[in-house]
Amino acid sequence: MDNDPVDQFATETALFEAWAREAADEGESAAREALIRITHLYLSALHLPQAWSDELSDEAEPDRVSEEERRIIYERCARLPLNHYGEVFNSSVVPPEEPVVGSIADDIADIYREVVSGLRAFQEGLRAEAVWIWGFGFRSHWGEHATGAIRALHCWLAGNAMDRLSTTI
Repeated sequence: MDNDPVDQFATETALFEAWAREAADEGESAAREALIRITHLYLSALHLPQAWSDELSDEAEPDRVSEEERRIIYERCARLPLNHYGEVFNSSVVPPEEPVVGSIADDIADIYREVVSGLRAFQEGLRAEAVWIWGFGFRSHWGEHATGAIRALHCWLAGNAMDRLSTTI
């Protein structure tokens, strides 16, 4: 088994991409799989190397996920049993900031756009560019979407499908 964190993240991204684009799961099953896929991405991202590399300046611009492709992923999220949820952007602020409304579909589509764009760079042999896209986005954007979605999916499953929080038979 390969222990390279970049290769492992690429594998998790490919699994997330396949689920987001092609899975036929619905309802509780889709919520559980979304939680698994996003959690695996998040955990794998914690092991990525530093995002900056001197190799970046020499690499070509990779193919990125288009707005149209992002929209398709957003629309595919209709198979999930929830979309909107309450969220506080910065939970380290006490007393808490005013809550806002988050969207699982928006979270998944934004995560998809960033991690799959990085996967395309990785598949084109642009490893440093892929690590930059994944790592920088994790710290500045898609990591926030992931943590919001993880909490919302967990809360929904705990309140509506408790048996889906553990392995199904």
